[in-house]
Amino acid sequence: MTNRTMTPDPGGRLVSIGLPVYNGADYVAEAIDCLRRQTHGNIEIIISDNCSTDDTPAICEQVARQDPRIRYSRTDRNLGAAGNFNRVARLARGPFFAWANHDDRWADSYIEQCLEALDDRRDAVLAYARSEKIDETGRTLLSLNANLRLGAERPSDRLRRYHDHFIAVDRRRGWGREPIEGFWIPVYGLVRTEALMRTPLIRDFISSDTVLIEDLLLLGAFVEIDEVLFYKRDHQDRSMRDSESYDARAEWFTGRAPSRLLLPRWRMIAARLGSAARLPQSTGQKLACLAEVLSFYVRRRSETNALVKEILANAERLLRRGDQNARVFEKW
Repeated sequence: MTNRTMTPDPGGRLVSIGLPVYNGADYVAEAIDCLRRQTHGNIEIIISDNCSTDDTPAICEQVARQDPRIRYSRTDRNLGAAGNFNRVARLARGPFFAWANHDDRWADSYIEQCLEALDDRRDAVLAYARSEKIDETGRTLLSLNANLRLGAERPSDRLRRYHDHFIAVDRRRGWGREPIEGFWIPVYGLVRTEALMRTPLIRDFISSDTVLIEDLLLLGAFVEIDEVLFYKRDHQDRSMRDSESYDARAEWFTGRAPSRLLLPRWRMIAARLGSAARLPQSTGQKLACLAEVLSFYVRRRSETNALVKEILANAERLLRRGDQNARVFEKW
């Protein structure tokens, strides 16, 4: 991993790093240590503990006593993943913000290089680096998809480019075979806080992080640093693996038991259309972005099919009870 000597920031710009955590005792100390070593030293690390029941509170309280840049707090109820991610963003005081998972790792120069990238592209709202997937021990497993090229001038072009990546994987039949997790790595990049706060942040439905990335693309360009500086950890207790069933994932996102009706796909298209109508500055780009959202559902047949299946699955779900009800979405 890249290492640099800590360098002063002539502008004194504070970078807020939000670390939401729930039962992360196995890796949270290592993640915090990575963040404390950042060569851009003017940072605040905002840790929000979402009612952990393991040793997470003790670990975080100890490091907070050691480093005044760390602010640790604990929620009084389970906010769900979306609520906890949004909480750390709203507590940010700096003009730049980044989310940090409790089980990931970063090169020491990650924040510094992202800041430099944003300085070089004043029209950019977000900078991120290439990434690798690592295992429990930190050993590299594979490189994640990169070269997303999301720096076009017009919002509609950036949005179409992002959609094209998903359609290309469909055509290659690459789902399950390619390291497509790289498509979502920008959500862990360094973003201008002002731009982030113009979005609804992470909504409380499955895959809403995809919508947030698209929201930010409507506001400005993304810069990809051509160097691996971010390491996404895969392990047995990873949240996405603990919440593989539809109901479990919905509860993980919201912190609440799922309702009888689950409509994340329909909520997703509604959110996309709403953002396209609201976020671009010019009327022409609003119309172009609305057209791109609708075009995506035409060009990517699986998205349209998913909307139909979701209606059918919910209809069947209403007719069932108990465990049978919970298994409906897995069947569809």
